[in-house]
Amino acid sequence: MSTLPAISAPPALVLSEPTVRDLELAKALGFERPTSIRVLIKRSLPMLEAMGSLHQIDAVIVAGKGARRAVTEYRLTRPQAAFIIAKAGTKRADSLAVSIAEVFAMAADGRLAPVDKAASAELGAVQERQESRLAAIVAEEQEARSGAFALLGRGRSRRKRRR
Repeated sequence: MSTLPAISAPPALVLSEPTVRDLELAKALGFERPTSIRVLIKRSLPMLEAMGSLHQIDAVIVAGKGARRAVTEYRLTRPQAAFIIAKAGTKRADSLAVSIAEVFAMAADGRLAPVDKAASAELGAVQERQESRLAAIVAEEQEARSGAFALLGRGRSRRKRRR
């Protein structure tokens, strides 16, 4: 039996795919303070958004002594939830991450196959997005190296002028 919450869309949201509420995921992953998952989500926004829209809801909570405070709740899709599981670092999250890695290895070894043409096309699109992300990473790294070398070059030319 799975300890993860059921992934469903809340009535207030009309989503094209099922989602899980951030606090439900945090509890299932064993966070001592469930709201701390939101810090992880905020830190991971670029990668989560690379997997699709990150659904956010503004909510008002009642804090101590009746004070009201606005917070942002997140609804994560399955891929986004898997990413957060891999990043969470709790014992329960690590256990789930191992299961995800085992299924990934089976797929990478060709022991899992798409059930139809639509699933095959979806797998191809995943691969294309991965290649696009890797190309962006390589370009970013090259730009950073070029900038660092340019700074080093300016330092050398200044030293030569002083001599």
